Amino acid sequence: MKMKCQYGCNQEAKYQLKNNKWCCSQSCNSCPGMRRKNSKSNMGRNITIETRMKLRAYNLGKKKSSDTIQKLRRKSKNTISKIKQKYPFFSTIEKMRYNPLIPHEKEIQVHCKNHNCKNSKERGGWFTPTYRQLAERIRQVEQVDGNGGSYFYCSEKCKETCILYRSQGADPFRNTKKIYTTNEYKQFRNYVLERDNYKCQYCGELAEHVHHERPQKLEPFFALDPDFAWSCCEKCHYNKGHKDECSTGNLAILKCER
Repeated sequence: MKMKCQYGCNQEAKYQLKNNKWCCSQSCNSCPGMRRKNSKSNMGRNITIETRMKLRAYNLGKKKSSDTIQKLRRKSKNTISKIKQKYPFFSTIEKMRYNPLIPHEKEIQVHCKNHNCKNSKERGGWFTPTYRQLAERIRQVEQVDGNGGSYFYCSEKCKETCILYRSQGADPFRNTKKIYTTNEYKQFRNYVLERDNYKCQYCGELAEHVHHERPQKLEPFFALDPDFAWSCCEKCHYNKGHKDECSTGNLAILKCER
């Protein structure tokens, strides 16, 4: 029998916290049940002027030493290995690397979502997202209440001209109901990779992606059918599998024109 979350959301519990309670998320504050509860308890609360003045007086003049600042930065800084360990599903969707110009800084880079941009994965480009961009994209992909949005854009121009951005008509597949769970998709992906011995079916190199012969957004009923999927490396996936008629941009246009 599966354990249910003990924080009020009634979802399947996946993590045992330090207080020995079971939760659907790694932090109880991320549980939808706790978020609703906290939202209701804080509704209508206002911080008085006296409280604000006390907090301001308490923090006034308090300065952190340079050593303390550096320690805090090192502790809070994300690394690719940390992200892959903590957010495995996000890591399968978004490709990351360190900036090769400053490898010692471990500056994370990602692809721009606009497929016409030089920094997009279709063109083999990279850019450095802000901390907030990275955190929000992870939340939208990993959290139960996320919608899969908050795509990475390297500039406002790329955002405004991308057909998938909400101001240009929204992602046409945003409300498409998935007929499979995250765990089912992971099992399907692992099966295809193992079946193909982790070899790219285009070039024979190490495979990390699974390509769908029938686009899963347009034909979701074939999304978990291994007969219509094969393993491939990232380069071949986007240069051969998704370069032309099967690219995200063209699929979005096709959907909008119907």
